[in-house]
Amino acid sequence: MIKKLLILSTLASVLFLVSCSSGNKVQAGSTKVHPHTALRKLEIDMIKVGDGLVKTEAVLGKSTEKSSDPSGTVMVWYFAEDRDVPEQYYTLKEKPDTVEKFLKLTFDAKNKITAKDFKL
Repeated sequence: MIKKLLILSTLASVLFLVSCSSGNKVQAGSTKVHPHTALRKLEIDMIKVGDGLVKTEAVLGKSTEKSSDPSGTVMVWYFAEDRDVPEQYYTLKEKPDTVEKFLKLTFDAKNKITAKDFKL
């Protein structure tokens, strides 16, 4: 009787672990996202016009795209939302096929933000 209960509880716990680990999740360990970029919307909203490049990269991490423009340097961060945690985002390493969530910042010659465009 005890052996049957032990076997049933072991099988139940194995099935539980397998069902919890399955699914299509965005993980920080993925090669598609920059590591250590589990950002919340509040942290992204902390970036304002007039802030410096150092603060921006400290909060957001490495940008996905960087280009020069007559108005200054344009940096774009593309985000993927975590399906398990609401309003948590990961910075993508490459531009996605369909752009859903992004933050575009324009920096002047002194590395200060002059323009901000985003969609979260």
